[in-house]
Amino acid sequence: MKIFPPQATLAMFLRCAAALGLHLAAAGVRGEAASGGGPVKSWPAEAVIQFAGTSTLHDFGGKLAAQPFILVISNGTWFATADVLAGEMKTGSDGRDRKMREMMRAPAHPQIRGSVAPTPLPTTNLLATVIKLKICDTERDLPARVTGWQETPERIQFHADWELSLEEYGLKPPSVLGVIRVGDRVKLSADVIARKDPPKSTVAKPKP
Repeated sequence: MKIFPPQATLAMFLRCAAALGLHLAAAGVRGEAASGGGPVKSWPAEAVIQFAGTSTLHDFGGKLAAQPFILVISNGTWFATADVLAGEMKTGSDGRDRKMREMMRAPAHPQIRGSVAPTPLPTTNLLATVIKLKICDTERDLPARVTGWQETPERIQFHADWELSLEEYGLKPPSVLGVIRVGDRVKLSADVIARKDPPKSTVAKPKP
């Protein structure tokens, strides 16, 4: 029997949990539609999250993929909930990444969760919304901007950006020798794509 190291086992467990959550979310949406709650459409979605911070030495940043999630549109609104794995956040510096994971207590709180409550569909290129972001045991409502909303028969895509304060989440920014300090504000953004069912072909089949 092949034995996986604890880190690999945890990662596999979280991916399985995300897949299960995706299935349950889709089932819940279908149930709402069937119960007469209004027209509901849901599509599997993916997002790339980017983060950027500052320090007294130089700025830093990185990006990572969110776990698979569901984008839901219902009665002129949209909403979604997505997770990222704190242990997968990387900035290109092993030492800095280790300190960042320690700051975020990643082993004890491996998932960061962001949720957007039902929000009116954009009618202009700029939409203000609120992201409920949970890090460790702290959850905050953060103002966010949604831009570049595009919908085609094949997919929906948009960009969102927001900021957070490490202090408000009870996270103490790391420092090196008490001289190089990380700034309190962190900028984040997400590029989201939800893929619809492929359109049916309209090409007529030849008669036998």
